Amino acid sequence: MARALHLFNNGRRLGNNRCVLRGCTRRIDAHYFFSTTSWQHPDAGDFESRTKPRVLILGSGWAGFTLARRLDKNLFDVRVVSPSNHFLFTPLLPSTAVGTLEFRAIQEPVRTIENLGQYYQAKALDIDMDERTVACEDLYKGVKFDVRYDYLCIAGGMKSNTFNTPKVAELEGVVVFFLKHLYHARQIRNRIVECFERASNYTIPVVQRDRLLSFIVVGGGPTSCEFMSELHDFVTKDVVKWYPELAPHIKLTLVEAGPGILGSFDKALSEYYLEKLREMDIDVKLSTAVSAIEERYVDGEQITVAKFGDGTEQNFGVMVWSAGLSPVNFLEKSNLAMERGRVAVDNYLRVPNSKGRVFALGDCATTSESLPPTATVAEQSALYLADCFNNYHSKFDVLDKKNDNKDVPLPGDVTPYLMPWNALSFLNKLFCDSSPEFQYKNRGSMASMGFGGGVTDLKKSDLPGLKSTMSGQASYLVWSSTYLTKQLSLQNMILIPMYWFKALIFGRDISRF
Repeated sequence: MARALHLFNNGRRLGNNRCVLRGCTRRIDAHYFFSTTSWQHPDAGDFESRTKPRVLILGSGWAGFTLARRLDKNLFDVRVVSPSNHFLFTPLLPSTAVGTLEFRAIQEPVRTIENLGQYYQAKALDIDMDERTVACEDLYKGVKFDVRYDYLCIAGGMKSNTFNTPKVAELEGVVVFFLKHLYHARQIRNRIVECFERASNYTIPVVQRDRLLSFIVVGGGPTSCEFMSELHDFVTKDVVKWYPELAPHIKLTLVEAGPGILGSFDKALSEYYLEKLREMDIDVKLSTAVSAIEERYVDGEQITVAKFGDGTEQNFGVMVWSAGLSPVNFLEKSNLAMERGRVAVDNYLRVPNSKGRVFALGDCATTSESLPPTATVAEQSALYLADCFNNYHSKFDVLDKKNDNKDVPLPGDVTPYLMPWNALSFLNKLFCDSSPEFQYKNRGSMASMGFGGGVTDLKKSDLPGLKSTMSGQASYLVWSSTYLTKQLSLQNMILIPMYWFKALIFGRDISRF
C-alpha cells in the first residue's frame, strides 16, 4: 500500500502535487510524495540481464581509481564501492594540512570517471566468493546491501598502525591525528590554528600555552618528513607574522623508532635531510618510540603528555602519527589469506582459490616480491591489471553458465609501465621486456623539504639515464614538476601552481572553519 510522505517544518502540502518550501513554490512530481515498500533501486535487478561482465572494484585510491579509469567500458560494466567518493593525490597531502594547497586541488571525484557503471559510497563488509557477492553497508544510514560481480578487484588500501600504543586510538581526532585522507589534513589544519589562537589569549596559563605550541610528528618516512617541513615553513613564514609573540615558544619534534629517517632513500640523502631538519631547529629523536600518551593535570590544567621509550616525556598540543600501516577492518576480518597484514596474491595479482575471478592490488596486496605499499606500486599494478582485462580476460566469456566452474585463463604478455607519464608510454616497450606476470619498475624516490628544497634518489631507478641523486632546489624542481604533470585533470594542473604562488607571495590562509 502506498504511503504518503509529508513535509514538515520547512514546507506544507498543496494541491496539484506542489509544496511551499522556504517561500518558494515549485512543482514536485508525485513520486516524491508516494513510495511503496517494494521499491527497488534501478540497479537491483539488472545483474541477470547484463550484457557485459561486471567488474567490481573495492576502493578509490591509487589502485582502485586508476583501474576504474583504464578499464574498457565497452567491454566491462565497471562499478566502484568505496567510503571515499574521491581519489586523493597523496604525495601532496602534507601541503594541504598547513594551507600551502587547498584540499579540493588534490582530489578527483569518482563519478568523473567516464562511463562508470555505478558508484556506491559504502563500506565493504564481507566477500562471498561462492555466490560472487560483496556485502556492503551504506556510509550514511548503515543500510546493508549486496553487490554481485563477475570479477572482483580488492584495492582497499591500509590504515595507520597505532601499534596498540596506549591512548593513541582514543585521542585520535582530538590531539592525535593520522595523515592518510583529506579529512585528516582538515582536522590537522583546524587543530593547528586552534592551538595558536588559544595560546595567543593572555589569560592562558604558561603550562597550557607551552603544551599547545608543542607539535610532535611520529614516523621518519617521506610523509612525516614532508609534513614537518611544511609545518616549519608555516611557522617561520606565516605564524611569525600573525602570532609574533608565540614564535619563541614553538617546539617542533620528529620521533622515529629506527636509527634514521627516509630509510628507503640513499644513505647520503637521508643524512642530508636529517641535517637540514636539525638546522631548522627541529628536535629529531632517533631510535626512540612513543610508548604511551597520558592525560594528566598540571597546575590545575589538563594536558596531554607523550611518553618516549627512553623514559623522557613531552607535553604536546598536536601529534601527527604516520608511523606504520595495518590492514583495514574489512580485510582483517575476512577469510582471505594474509601475509604480514596484506592479502596474499600470486604474480598475476590473483587471490588463491578464486578461479581467477578475484584480484587484490595496491597497498593491501603483496606478491612474492613483497613490494612496498607506495603510490607508484599501486598505480603500476592497476595499469597492469587493466591491460590484462582489456586484452585477455575480455576474451573469456564469464557470462556463459558453462564457464562458471572454469578457471579464467592466464593473461598473455603485458608491458610494464616504467614511464611515469602516459604521453611517454610508447617508450615502455623500448626499455622493458613484456611478461604475463606483473613487473614493478622502480621510478626513483622523492621527498620535498618545503618550498625550494628536497631530495631525489634515482640510484635504484629503472629509468634510463644516470643513476644519481639530487638535493636542494634541483630536487624541488623535479618533485614539483613531476607531481604537477601527474595530475589527472586540467583543473588541478591550473589550481596547484596558483595556490603555490599564493602561498609564496601572500602567505597561507590561517582561517579556521
